[in-house]
Amino acid sequence: MNILVTLDSNYIYPLSVMLRSLAANCPGSRIDLYVVYASLTEDDFSRMESALGGSDHEVHRIKVDDAIFSGFPVLDRISKATYYRLLIGEILPQEIDRVLYLDPDIVINRSLEEFYNLDLKGNILAGATHLFGLLGKINLLRLGIHKHTEIYINAGVLLIDLKKWRETVTLGQILTYISKKHRTLFLADQDVVNALFADHTLAVDERLYNLDEKTALHSLKTHEWIEKNCSIVHYNGKYKPWKEGYIGTLAYLWHREEKSLLADAQREL
Repeated sequence: MNILVTLDSNYIYPLSVMLRSLAANCPGSRIDLYVVYASLTEDDFSRMESALGGSDHEVHRIKVDDAIFSGFPVLDRISKATYYRLLIGEILPQEIDRVLYLDPDIVINRSLEEFYNLDLKGNILAGATHLFGLLGKINLLRLGIHKHTEIYINAGVLLIDLKKWRETVTLGQILTYISKKHRTLFLADQDVVNALFADHTLAVDERLYNLDEKTALHSLKTHEWIEKNCSIVHYNGKYKPWKEGYIGTLAYLWHREEKSLLADAQREL
């Protein structure tokens, strides 16, 4: 299973919790973790390897120069590191034909095997929306893609056919698009993913593969249902379970994985 993450040192701890939950819920699966970064330390990578555990998994380092995205729009909660995933066609090994991108602010609650092997039906991406009704339509209109798709996907979870990505768009085209449209990219690289791949995206069930607090509230799913059915829980937005002031009901899943991570670390001492 090829997993892609992009981050800076600020997200090493939540990433470690995510990786621990990934390894624990995908027993028997080899995990090749591709880490795209500009500035991380040896200690950062040691923490990733420890969180994954086991000799069957491997962490692959891919260092980039973030000057390539100099001047591109970022948000308070979205750093320049999120743009790194747009480099995948150029920087990931050519022999890789499929990769699952995951944001660090995620926990894995069930096996990802079924999702990872999903039939993309000729599409480049599979992703889920977090926007319903008018909000979703506004984003589609803002990007001028309302005639091509009915959903605006959240880019925190993306199953990607790398072969088709490389055949469809070049890094030069991506950078040109950002340069021309940067004033309207209010959600940074997520807008880019939606705009460039509107015709090539398979919509998946957000309740199963990208559940956030808003979606859980909207769908009125119980914790019991989530435990049995949801594979990916995403703590997107302003409030994070590892910070004070978290608002929502799903933080217990993250803290459960955090507790397991800390227990594993204690056993290694």
